[in-house]
Amino acid sequence: MIDIFVSRFAGDRRGEDIIEPLLTDLAPALSRGQVEIDRSAYMRSVQMSANFRPGLKTGQTVEVIDSLQGEAWRGKIVAIDSAIEGAKMSTRLTIERMS
Repeated sequence: MIDIFVSRFAGDRRGEDIIEPLLTDLAPALSRGQVEIDRSAYMRSVQMSANFRPGLKTGQTVEVIDSLQGEAWRGKIVAIDSAIEGAKMSTRLTIERMS
């Protein structure tokens, strides 16, 4: 197994370690590290509340229409947290989007 250490910015900040037992060659490991660097530089997480919708899964791409900002954008669901509030079920989504 190859260890991947991702350095960001001027190389003085370490990113999260990547633990991937299936990466056994140097070239794919370097590529995976580059993807993580690019992701951290250009992606940001947005949390939002929504009405409960069955069938939502992490990894799905969603389109968000923000009427307050007057824009629409797409992102990937990375976390789902559903809760019951009284007689209503709500969902808190964490979505990664391009900055």
